[in-house]
Amino acid sequence: MSPECTADPSREQQWSCRLDGAPYAVVTARSLATAVLLGWNADLVEDVVLVTSELVTNAISHGAAPVTFALTVRKGVKPAIVIDVTDASPDLPVQDLPGEVGHFGLWIAEELARVTVHPAPPGKTVRATFDVIDASLLPPVP
Repeated sequence: MSPECTADPSREQQWSCRLDGAPYAVVTARSLATAVLLGWNADLVEDVVLVTSELVTNAISHGAAPVTFALTVRKGVKPAIVIDVTDASPDLPVQDLPGEVGHFGLWIAEELARVTVHPAPPGKTVRATFDVIDASLLPPVP
């Protein structure tokens, strides 16, 4: 269950881990997101960590194993932070109205990021994209 980093570090970096079966899956995903974005703008990090919590909780609660979490940092002309939560259930997420007890995680995610669902047999990926338009949100260059 240790995170793996892949991709071309000059253009994008991706960290991922498998979460199903982990007793603290949401904590693991939140910790990974926090560690990767350490030093970034605090408001952006808080939003990414909150959306991570909501999407992973939904996948663990309503999806099917295997469940994986990936965080990608895209650099370049259109910098972005992308969260992908994949599970094996073909059932697409359902957005309930805010205020219904325990059923508004997708709504929260959609308020903070651009959320898309990508069906792919046997399951789906729920993606949240945070476009980084303000260069001050990026970490300092070492």
